[in-house]
Amino acid sequence: MRFWRRSARAADRPRVEPTVEASTTFLSSDAEAWNDALPGGLGASVSPATAMRHAAVYRCVSILAFASAMLPLKTYRELPGGDREPSSDHPAADLLRVRPNPRLSRTMWLRTTVAQMLLQGNAVSWIERKGSGDPVALWPIPFERVAIDLAGERLRYRLGLDDGTGIVVDQDDVLHIPGSPQWTGVKALSPIQAMAAAVGLGIEADRFAQSYFENDAAPTGYITYPDKYSGDKDELRKFWVRTFGKGNRGKGPAVLDQSGKYERIPISAQDAQLLDTRRFQIEDIARIFGVPRFLMGMDETSWGSGIEALGIGFVTYTLDPHLCAIEDEVNHKLYGRGRPSRPGPNPTRYLGEFDRDVLVRGNIESRFKAYGTALGGSAGPGFMTPNEVRRRQNLPARPDGDGLSGWVAKAAGPTDPQQDPTRDAPPADPAQ
Repeated sequence: MRFWRRSARAADRPRVEPTVEASTTFLSSDAEAWNDALPGGLGASVSPATAMRHAAVYRCVSILAFASAMLPLKTYRELPGGDREPSSDHPAADLLRVRPNPRLSRTMWLRTTVAQMLLQGNAVSWIERKGSGDPVALWPIPFERVAIDLAGERLRYRLGLDDGTGIVVDQDDVLHIPGSPQWTGVKALSPIQAMAAAVGLGIEADRFAQSYFENDAAPTGYITYPDKYSGDKDELRKFWVRTFGKGNRGKGPAVLDQSGKYERIPISAQDAQLLDTRRFQIEDIARIFGVPRFLMGMDETSWGSGIEALGIGFVTYTLDPHLCAIEDEVNHKLYGRGRPSRPGPNPTRYLGEFDRDVLVRGNIESRFKAYGTALGGSAGPGFMTPNEVRRRQNLPARPDGDGLSGWVAKAAGPTDPQQDPTRDAPPADPAQ
């Protein structure tokens, strides 16, 4: 049995009881439930669970979730003049950097968040707070256990926790991250529902292909005889299926008497068309999620410099929109971007940001060239110190490595020996 309680943070705020005219309740599973109940086309029975059974959907979701979890979500303190520095003294810093709650690692929280964004269109995490308002844990809530009430300009969330308890919390105590561009005013539409027809066609193609090849819908070969076969053809056909059929394949060579010869039929046009259909559906699903072909294993591409450019494009145009959505919600709900995070005479402001350089660092040669440019020297003033470069390579700092280099003047003098006027001059007379 589920019972509802209000969180301690929500209890501090005045409760607004919505009326039928002023409020509407949205259950996250309503659209999906009605879609499954009503007759429809290929996408009528597609849900996040069934979609994940398709290899292309599973690959797209997993690679986006895994890549996002690889990026550190760092906390920075803003300094006067617009500068900022890494910081770990905010209560949310360790939640995002180490462990969001006692049961879940940072990696699994990010994977779960991104997967919910892609499959459900919405990722929800309850922010458990102290009485002072400081966050102490982040608890991801499956979206089918979320109901959203709209009362005036505020949203209230009814959340079903893992132990069956139901709580009502204010919108400031929930990280609600959309994963779809279609927003209804209180939630984003599920991408799976938007592309249900494409995913449904892919699932049906897989199901038909499995049935087609398992049941031998088309003959794989035929038996020929130099003369007219005088035996019972049906009996020969049954003997062949019984001896070399689905359950007995590979158990021994075929033996044909009366000069019989087995001829194998190459792949038919229908089989080739079925394979092309399945290949097209994989490409169509990858296009919807924005995953490049080489990450789907669709191209025979060698891992060279071209892959590096494609990887940068993947981070910029596919991964970055989801990362920005997470950063926006984290900065507003955890770091209070609209107000000082630490009020007082000298308020301190914080922000969270993913370190995208982890995925776009490039190969070691290009990275070291970039470090050389950043350090400056003959190329110009440096904008990175040696210790900053060493930290990126996980090396210890040096006592003399915190200074920036300036311009290095070139030594004066001719560089072409042919233009040196003293090159062929006779030695000076010591007597003179």
